[in-house]
Amino acid sequence: MLGFAWVFGLAVTAAQTVAAADHHKAKIGVNPVTTGVVIRGVTLAGPVGAPGTPTGKTCDFSGEPVDPSGRMEGASVNCRPNGNLANTLLGLPARFNAYCMIQAPVKSARLIQASRPDNANHCDLSGITPKDATGQFRGAVWR
Repeated sequence: MLGFAWVFGLAVTAAQTVAAADHHKAKIGVNPVTTGVVIRGVTLAGPVGAPGTPTGKTCDFSGEPVDPSGRMEGASVNCRPNGNLANTLLGLPARFNAYCMIQAPVKSARLIQASRPDNANHCDLSGITPKDATGQFRGAVWR
């Protein structure tokens, strides 16, 4: 009987440790980002202009998956709390030759950190319609 109690106690302790680790991991992605810049990368065809100059294009969110209410479920952007252009642009994939940038918070949206192995500044933008997101991010500039 004592052996059973010991094994049971060990199993409970292991389960609590795993649950605590999962809770800690979940907390990383639940705090909204409300400060700093938010960057949406875009790949444009044709000759690339001078860095920082307008491209004449917008960062379009119309291809993003949406829920039944028409709100995005997690569009990719770059962000970091209190981030600026220089430190938030880091990690944006090289395939993007232009980007749109706004200041957080994004109106009517949820913006959470969702880092990836190749991009520590990756974030998910959700809860907003693609049309509203496109309107807020407006014109792209060359990278």
